[in-house]
Amino acid sequence: MASSPIRSAVVVALLLTLARPGAAATVPSRTGDPVLDLLLASVDMEKRRAAESLEEFDRISGQALRAESDLTSAMNQIARLLREGVLDRTALEQAEQSAADARGRAQAGRDRCRIISERLAEHIRRLASFREEIARRRDALRSNPADPLSGRWEVFINPGALRGFYRLALDGTILSGDYVLDGGFHGSLRGTFVGDRVLLERIDSEQGVDAKFYGRLTTGATRRIAGTWDGTQVAPAPRSGPVAGTWSAQPARDEENEPR
Repeated sequence: MASSPIRSAVVVALLLTLARPGAAATVPSRTGDPVLDLLLASVDMEKRRAAESLEEFDRISGQALRAESDLTSAMNQIARLLREGVLDRTALEQAEQSAADARGRAQAGRDRCRIISERLAEHIRRLASFREEIARRRDALRSNPADPLSGRWEVFINPGALRGFYRLALDGTILSGDYVLDGGFHGSLRGTFVGDRVLLERIDSEQGVDAKFYGRLTTGATRRIAGTWDGTQVAPAPRSGPVAGTWSAQPARDEENEPR
């Protein structure tokens, strides 16, 4: 199948990117799954490259059209000299030189447009391959019961009825991710998942490690995490407010907006 070499190249590129030290930690997760994040980022990059190629195609094709127009004008000039009986060698040589220059520019423009059009076709093939891979990845994540945590969770923290979103990625027993909370608080998450027990450390972007979350995952008709949390003194300047409480989380719907 024609798309197989492209798909293989896509998978190899993703594996190489994931193998780089710290690659997953430097960019906030969009989905909670590193591979899906990279696929979506690759689509964005390919779209930018396609837009640049399309802009170049429009510019070069415009230049080629102007060269074609110049060629037509030069050939019309030669015909006019003949019709009017102007036997001027200098005028003829100038018209011939103009025609030759325009012909060369037009041919160069056509050749360049052909190369760019082939590149545009490759962009389309790569985008189609990325989107097919994204669909396969999403289907695999939805149907994989061994990973019940990777994804986006709507979180409620009490006391205070604080709401937010956690993005989690599970690798074996290791959890990682990021979060946003009401009030613009955000940062990263790290922890473990053993049996049905969830342990998360919340690392605030300004305060550092400011809380630990202990929870139990329940599955079945619905998935839910519920448990307790404790504040930590690791943060250099902990915010005033509750230092312990309860929390719960449920899978977030795609259309739900995150706190600002």
